[in-house]
Amino acid sequence: MRRLLVSLVLLMATAAAGAAAFGIRGVPADYCYRYNIPAAPFYLGTAAAIHLGNTNSCIAGYDLDPRNSYYHFCIPSWVAATGNGTTLSGEAAMDHAALSPRTAISGFMRLLDQRIIDDVAKREAELVLYKLIDRRGRISIQVEAGRVNEEFPPARLACILISELKRKAEAHLGREVRHAVIAVPRHLSSILRQDLVTLGRFDLGFRGFKVIDEQIATAAAYHLHTERGDGKAILVFHLGGRTCDATIFKFINGTTRFVDARSDLFLGSEDFTARIVEYMAWLIKQRHGWDIGQDKEALLRLRVACEHAKKALSDKEETQVQVDSLVGGVSFSAHLTRAKFEELNRDLFDRAMALVDEVVMGRGGGPREESRKDMVDEIVLVGGSARIPKVRQLVSVYFHGRDPNSRKGVEPEEAVVRGTAILSRPEAAPIMEECFEHNLV
Repeated sequence: MRRLLVSLVLLMATAAAGAAAFGIRGVPADYCYRYNIPAAPFYLGTAAAIHLGNTNSCIAGYDLDPRNSYYHFCIPSWVAATGNGTTLSGEAAMDHAALSPRTAISGFMRLLDQRIIDDVAKREAELVLYKLIDRRGRISIQVEAGRVNEEFPPARLACILISELKRKAEAHLGREVRHAVIAVPRHLSSILRQDLVTLGRFDLGFRGFKVIDEQIATAAAYHLHTERGDGKAILVFHLGGRTCDATIFKFINGTTRFVDARSDLFLGSEDFTARIVEYMAWLIKQRHGWDIGQDKEALLRLRVACEHAKKALSDKEETQVQVDSLVGGVSFSAHLTRAKFEELNRDLFDRAMALVDEVVMGRGGGPREESRKDMVDEIVLVGGSARIPKVRQLVSVYFHGRDPNSRKGVEPEEAVVRGTAILSRPEAAPIMEECFEHNLV
């Protein structure tokens, strides 16, 4: 009962304090001390950084050993039910999906806090093999596992991924990871915090954890949480594997001030790859009179080849899409240029840039003054698709030739988890002084 009361008091104190939009500094500075809740563990190596994404999830942190100070591991955001009461995650779940597609789940982060009647849930139901069902007003995912069906709330799937990431980090470090800073999309931070307290209290094995917004972590990767970024309007444009969002916020005296955000939960690099697949499928039909869509195994091999070609075009002007033994033992090969790739995805790039335009110009629908673009001080691109030259070009042109923020050594797809790791270091205490969520109940 005491633990329950402490948790309730925490929620009331947060509301009374006027929690910042991004969840940082959400309680009075002396709250943790007054209620005997340990503050964030600001000692080097005591907290792991975790990023939960729709496509991949990662863990990183700083070890006490200065010779090997930074570690970083990622796994695909996949979970599969085996039918014997156990689950697989990461690469093992993807391998299992190849044998039993209806047992595997991916891209579930966008289903957090969704109802079965919501548009996002309806769109997702059209794309996946598993069922979405209603459980007390929230979505639960039902998969076929042998002779029975198993249900997974999205938050439970998040816990499974976190547990696997935690295991990898502990195997690398040779010791227990007791605390974590977990980065998720802005609109999910408060929801996931509550769900992790409920579902992950015993499963995760953390003494405490803190959930932050991935946009804050991205800015931290570029050290914009320091005095260097104080008062500046920061645009974080995230174009990942399955989702896209644009957010503007400011750091003011160590706290975050949310300005505006837009998101598209069904736009990402997988859609860019799909356009190449469609084009190559058309070429195959033209050359061989064969519909590759009728052969799932051949279609999968083609998709893998198209994914490799897409990544190659980030560094080259042209490449080959090649698949051996595709049609009756005959190999398929086709030339693909960066210009053709951009042509195939023109409307998708326009959709992504529309989010940037909406968040910069605001909601009012008034005069579209170009000066609003000049009010954005820092432009940060994040996500694997930020490597696509056309994306960087479109952003630069939109902001009258200004280049997005780039920092040597920070990869776009690793920026979130690297920034989260930076926020777990001792020098981040002024930003992250709020106490962690603890297993108190």
